[in-house]
Amino acid sequence: MRNLLLFTILSGSLLAGACKRTDDHMDRAGDQMQKAAEDVSDKGKDVAKERLDLDKKETSLDRAQNDLGRAKDDFVAAAKERLARLDARIQELSAKADEKSRAEAADLKIRRDELARRIDAARDRASNDWDAFKKDVDDSFDRIENDVNDALK
Repeated sequence: MRNLLLFTILSGSLLAGACKRTDDHMDRAGDQMQKAAEDVSDKGKDVAKERLDLDKKETSLDRAQNDLGRAKDDFVAAAKERLARLDARIQELSAKADEKSRAEAADLKIRRDELARRIDAARDRASNDWDAFKKDVDDSFDRIENDVNDALK
């Protein structure tokens, strides 16, 4: 009986120690799980913020592309008006009676037609070379207009 009592006391103390270790282990595991859950929550907030930033950038890009499209359309419309004025001046030159004026008018018409083809392709131009394209077209217009004016003098 004494052995039984000793065995019961010993078993009870071992079980109590084991339960205490299990409780500590569970507490640590719970703390780790809580920290992991907080990390996941923080990462989720970061992802949501990044998504919002990306949406803003896409909206900004869409706006810029629309602005560029309108600028191209405006440029083409203004260039076509300028072509119409140039056509009238070339027609005026070709109406002159001398052969030299008609030959100059034919040459200017060829240059004008090539410029018109470039203007028609303006909407397909990449945005990274748009400014250079506009400058080149404006310079071509200036040269042709100056040549027409010189020929009409």
